Amino acid sequence: MINLIEITKSKGNRYKLIINNNSVEEKHIVSENIIIKYNLLSPRELSQFEYKTIIKVKIEDVLFEKALVFIDFKMRTISEVKKRLRKEVADEELINKVIKKLKDKKFLNDDFYVETYLNEKIEYDLVGPRQIKEKLISKGIHFDLIDQHLIKYEEKYQYDKINTIIKNEIKYKIKKPYKKAYLSLKQKLVNKGFSLNIIESSLLSNKEEIQEMIDELPLLKKELTKLLKKYDINKYEDKNKVIKSLLSKGFDYQLIKTSVEEGNLYD
Repeated sequence: MINLIEITKSKGNRYKLIINNNSVEEKHIVSENIIIKYNLLSPRELSQFEYKTIIKVKIEDVLFEKALVFIDFKMRTISEVKKRLRKEVADEELINKVIKKLKDKKFLNDDFYVETYLNEKIEYDLVGPRQIKEKLISKGIHFDLIDQHLIKYEEKYQYDKINTIIKNEIKYKIKKPYKKAYLSLKQKLVNKGFSLNIIESSLLSNKEEIQEMIDELPLLKKELTKLLKKYDINKYEDKNKVIKSLLSKGFDYQLIKTSVEEGNLYD
């Protein structure tokens, strides 16, 4: 026999139920909604079905509250909330029920999430569309929904952001050859998720500005001085090794040739 023997008000809109379940006393904290929905206004006997339903709904109620706290901290995707709830229970049917309730009450909306996330990135962050897409995929958003919104990330925004990044990178003298600086900038922009063709076009447009911040000859002479401690450029094989080493470091071939072959090291 299962009896509801006491109902007392707890914190907020919650109540403590004391249930005698076959001589075992149990305490359950439930919401006001459960009290009203299942007519738990006064002590009475509970059927097995009522008892199991109350326990299941109680768990659902707790999950819903935990989800609200999780969402309140910051905006979440449906997938993120599901992962959080799976740490509490393994019942996928129950989790989906909570998710539906959250969606119905407008607490969860992946379409709105993507739109808001994209607008914030376009407005404030120096990142490209590919990085945004990868981040949203990691949050469980479907490809189609992402692509639907990414159309708003027009090429002009990419050009503006890339140019800003390049300007920031060339505020001070660059201590590497142009080719190395070019590749370094290119890799940085690729990592930030911008389109390759727009990256290359932007770097080409800024070529002169980048070159102005690089004095390649002193850099080459510094590297050449180090190499001459290991190699004798009067020897054919050593000379080739020096040239190959300098080429691998990104120095211009004609500049290398002038410095090595014409003895321009200390000019």
